[in-house]
Amino acid sequence: MIKDLVIDCHADTLMRKYFENMIPPLGSGKKLKFHVTKDFLNRGGVNIQVFAIFIPPKFEKLGVEITLEMISLARGMEKEGFILIKSQTDMKRIKENKKDNVGMILSLEGTVALERNQLLPIFHELGVRNIGLSWSRKNLFCEGVMFPERNIEGEGLSIHGKELVEQMETLGLMVDVSHLNEKGFSDVVKMATKPFIASHSNAYQLCQVIRNLKDDQLMQIASADGVVGINFCTAFLTNKNAKHASINDVIQHIVYIAELIGVEYVGLGSDFDGIVITPKGLENASKMKNIPPLLEKEGFSRQDIAKIMGGNFQRVFNKVWK
Repeated sequence: MIKDLVIDCHADTLMRKYFENMIPPLGSGKKLKFHVTKDFLNRGGVNIQVFAIFIPPKFEKLGVEITLEMISLARGMEKEGFILIKSQTDMKRIKENKKDNVGMILSLEGTVALERNQLLPIFHELGVRNIGLSWSRKNLFCEGVMFPERNIEGEGLSIHGKELVEQMETLGLMVDVSHLNEKGFSDVVKMATKPFIASHSNAYQLCQVIRNLKDDQLMQIASADGVVGINFCTAFLTNKNAKHASINDVIQHIVYIAELIGVEYVGLGSDFDGIVITPKGLENASKMKNIPPLLEKEGFSRQDIAKIMGGNFQRVFNKVWK
């Protein structure tokens, strides 16, 4: 039986798998390299991986179709030993796991597939449990932060966006504010009745890019009993040359957020397979095991390390899901 779950709250592996499947018909036959595989997860001690379903801007008109195809890809991964997690009961099954199975949670990164159809209950039925309201652009529901940065403040949640958040809370879907602009973030804070998360965001105070969260935002997530998952994207880790970013920069973001808002509100959201350059020491999911020893050196107790590595996300999932 697994005592403490290790959870990575964001990876773009399904998107890479989807496009890898598209390559052979185009005549390449080339295999893509992945940061996340079942072998890497097992070697890194990761028990649960949240797989994002992301629709690149050029393909958003096919948002519904591609989302369904990615869900189908994920279900196909069950043959490899992945277990789809849809409930607290499923989470317990992973803890009781005596094999090397890995739990997977499905998340929509952006709401493109929801814009023209009332499909939220359908996606919930198919296993989606988390939804990022935007991805760095405007949609029917809200507006994301623009990356690369632009000096546009943007709008908050639209009427449709507020209705969406209410529907998500009713169904038991986690609200994810990573990529959401400041006005939209504030609207979520005002209306949320359940914990919400930033699945893959860092501390603005340590790295001044618009995708990172300012101190007041971090404190508001803690006030909602949510969690911030530290993103391994090197451009979000350091103000210095991002090519030289390392696991130590990840640790410093964890330390900063834990000291600011408490160790109960920080976790991991690698963004593996969605980032090009990885920090030294965190080249793929097999290296996740490198994090606990460094946290111990920073003075974190074993109990606190267990919270950071997965316990905090487990807590909020259990509070929101039905």
